[in-house]
Amino acid sequence: MQSRMTLFAVGSILCLFPTSVFSETLRQITVQVLDEDGKPAERAEVRARYLANVQQRNKPYQVPMELAPSQTTDANGQCELVLRDVSWSLAAVRVSRPEITIDEAIELYDKAPKQPSKREAYERKVDDRLNRYSTAWQKLSPTVDASQPITLKLEKAIKVIGRIRVNGMPLPKAFGTVASPKTEVNKLFPVASPVLTDQEGRFSYYAIPGKLNQVKIVVERASGKRHLNLSEVPAEPTSAGRMYEIDTVASDYVVE
Repeated sequence: MQSRMTLFAVGSILCLFPTSVFSETLRQITVQVLDEDGKPAERAEVRARYLANVQQRNKPYQVPMELAPSQTTDANGQCELVLRDVSWSLAAVRVSRPEITIDEAIELYDKAPKQPSKREAYERKVDDRLNRYSTAWQKLSPTVDASQPITLKLEKAIKVIGRIRVNGMPLPKAFGTVASPKTEVNKLFPVASPVLTDQEGRFSYYAIPGKLNQVKIVVERASGKRHLNLSEVPAEPTSAGRMYEIDTVASDYVVE
């Protein structure tokens, strides 16, 4: 009898408090994604992040965190994002859609020619298509209006190819990236991941469109990491994107 009275009393107290005390108040926004031709873009991944202030060992840090679970657009190019009940000074929505999915790539690999030389060229083309993507992003206001849909139009990523030489010799097994000047959104979503050069110092990858004029090269050796940052690097336009010929000397590198 006493236990029943206790449960009744606890239940009565809980009813006095609003639900928001015990759970986050969530905001739901609609995202409409269009392809490069302005048509609804299906199977695009939509993510939202915000810059959170965290403390570690009594030091403040800014860390990108998910503002909502990622979603995939439907046949109408739409999805719903349920935002966490947090405050922010910087947040953004980013959408990305690959040219082909992994499942589609597997089907293409299964159709590869049997002849080794033709098969290798065929698989290179499939690999390249698998790496291609389109993207778009938009900052979110702290007072975002959930009743108004956010419309994003995709833009194709551009192919960046290049070759790095040091003292006239190819630079193999070095990480390199060519990127735009940093913007606020770079704090939330990386522009591109570093890629490894081959034995001829060559590299290629797809990057978010922008003013790609900054190069970062990292070389790891037994004596430590060597860093080189270059700016205003010229590029030659190609049918797919841009090509960079990067000639440096060893004395330019900073050793860590």
